[in-house]
Amino acid sequence: MAQPDQPARADRPGARARARRRGIVTATAVAALVVGLVVPAAPSAQAVDEYGFPTWAEVEQARGNEAAKNQQIADIRALIGQLESDLANARAFAEQKAAEAIEAQRVYDEAVAVAERLQAQADEASARARESELAAGQLAAQLARSGGTGDMSAELFANPGSADTWLYRLDMMDRVAGTADSLYEQAQQDANTASALQAQAVVARDELQGLKEAADAALVAANEAAAAAEAAVKREQDNRVQLEAQLAVLVENRAATEADYQAGQRHRAWLAEQERLRRIEEERRAAAAAAAARAAAEAEARRLAEERARAGAGSSGGGSTVPVAPPASSGWQTPHYGRFTSGYGWRRDPLGILGEKLHGGVDIAAGCGTPIYAAAAGTVVFRGRDIYGANILYINHGSGIQTEYAHMLYPATVGYGQRVGAGQVVGYEGDTGHSAGCHLHFQVRVNGSLVNPEPFLAARGVYLR
Repeated sequence: MAQPDQPARADRPGARARARRRGIVTATAVAALVVGLVVPAAPSAQAVDEYGFPTWAEVEQARGNEAAKNQQIADIRALIGQLESDLANARAFAEQKAAEAIEAQRVYDEAVAVAERLQAQADEASARARESELAAGQLAAQLARSGGTGDMSAELFANPGSADTWLYRLDMMDRVAGTADSLYEQAQQDANTASALQAQAVVARDELQGLKEAADAALVAANEAAAAAEAAVKREQDNRVQLEAQLAVLVENRAATEADYQAGQRHRAWLAEQERLRRIEEERRAAAAAAAARAAAEAEARRLAEERARAGAGSSGGGSTVPVAPPASSGWQTPHYGRFTSGYGWRRDPLGILGEKLHGGVDIAAGCGTPIYAAAAGTVVFRGRDIYGANILYINHGSGIQTEYAHMLYPATVGYGQRVGAGQVVGYEGDTGHSAGCHLHFQVRVNGSLVNPEPFLAARGVYLR
């Protein structure tokens, strides 16, 4: 960009300067660090914005020439539009990468489940083959011991009345031999099945490493995109204020004042204060909602206990109720209070669309909008939406343990990199995404692999039913 203290700068903003300005803004809008406002006592002719935004010195010089002023107004409005466009693009890109990361993880989880299932089926077929072969061998040995018929002609000549008995023995021997042959055939079939399943399991396991690497890379890309989107938000907030102030000076055709220079600083301070107040109010509401949800859960637990006592046994329909208890000494607690509606394992898709799938977690339903809690202290490592639109959150608890929360009504109330405490409200129950109704889908991952949350939490003194 040409230096603004050159005389020609007042007569023409410069096509090359404008082109360079737009190019730099476009290239750096997402990832560039925020540029602080220049706040001098008077415009500095040497102040040139390294990112291509107009300086106050350029604005002052442009005011002296109608054509230059109009061009500067057009440039500033274009820059404001570019900031808005870059911010929208950064957010859309972050959402896309988040969805890709969740889908890559889902594909890996399903591949792990399929490989484990194939291996279990192969082991079962091998066991059946061994049992059939053993049974056939035992029958053959028994036939050899009892068997043969000896000198049948002599026996029949000496005891002509024993013919029926001999015919019966021959028929039984024939049946036993046939059974042994069938068992051998079944053993061979089971062995062949086991071999085929074992081969499929090996192929499935061989694919896992590549899928795991793809899932990890997708998560890294998603978090980088999220960080870039956050940078774009801050860049838009910080620079738009100054651009709007510069635009006002040019449109009103007046000299810039100290108030104009300080406008950005004041607005940033105001935004920071509003954010502080918002967080305080959010924490207050979350605490009130948590207390209300806990009280409601306690009341429901008492009601169900009274019902069971009156009925003598059993419980009301719709699933058992998650016990209400203080956080365990292990530092873990239930992520949600409500009805336990579905456990971990293979099941048919409740919507009848995806067929049989691994249900990689547990479902708890308390009602749309009820609070969801961090199951333990940790750090948020992911927040996003999957390809179906479900709001999802991952919290890392160290030692290779990660908890995951899905179908939240709104995006999680905590963001990437934020530290959370056990029992802190992190979202609210919803039915976003592939869901048959409001509930929390809760998963636990250990060293990258899904585990059943029930025994995992039970080992830490937390029970879900």
